[in-house]
Amino acid sequence: MTRYWKKVEDDLLRSPEETMGFSNELTTLKQNFVIKKFDFSSLDQVAQIKKELMSRKILIINAQDLLKSVDVTKLKRGIEDLKIFLRENGGSMARLGEQYLIMTPNSYIKISN
Repeated sequence: MTRYWKKVEDDLLRSPEETMGFSNELTTLKQNFVIKKFDFSSLDQVAQIKKELMSRKILIINAQDLLKSVDVTKLKRGIEDLKIFLRENGGSMARLGEQYLIMTPNSYIKISN
């Protein structure tokens, strides 16, 4: 005789991921990410920003001081360097208002524009 229904125990979900609707393929999302505010006041900090991103931090960057003190062409070169770094690692960047940027470290977290 064939069984046309499941036992109640078969329908119980075994993990919080299953309860939220995540499949087993998305277990890599269990990485820890930290959101951090970063004051960008010098172009010498580009390397430090890259290091922060590599350590799984989502950065909200305040560039107000940098906008006042640096030549626009130098600033564009610094931002382009960060864009290339983010493209290579699957991250993303967006502007928040006039003085803030947000950067994500890899392809697991994307910014919708």
